[in-house]
Amino acid sequence: MKRMWAVLILLVLMLAACGFGISHTRKITSEMTQTVSEAKQAQERGDTAAAYRLSKKAVTDWQNAHRVLCVFMVHSQLAELDQTLSVLPELCRNGAKDSFLSECDRGLMLISSLNESEIPNVENIF
Repeated sequence: MKRMWAVLILLVLMLAACGFGISHTRKITSEMTQTVSEAKQAQERGDTAAAYRLSKKAVTDWQNAHRVLCVFMVHSQLAELDQTLSVLPELCRNGAKDSFLSECDRGLMLISSLNESEIPNVENIF
């Protein structure tokens, strides 16, 4: 009987950890999507200062989120997004508008991919 209780406790802990992972990933991806989208829109409007500020914010937010996400996500996906976000401020500062916009699009696609990979559905399980 003690084994059954131990299994039940482990099951509850595992479900709680999975629930935390899903909710945290959704929260982070939502915030990151908003910040990168705002940076892209600012650059499209020609507001380079706002685009630079928002891209720096995206990098800082990502560095804070990366500490938790790396515990339960594939590191190669995180590293790819890390590289994409880290070049945004430099591209903005150097006036590479087209490259900045394309890297924003790439970052948004990678963020969306992170979110989709955490949802437990048939495609992700099998």
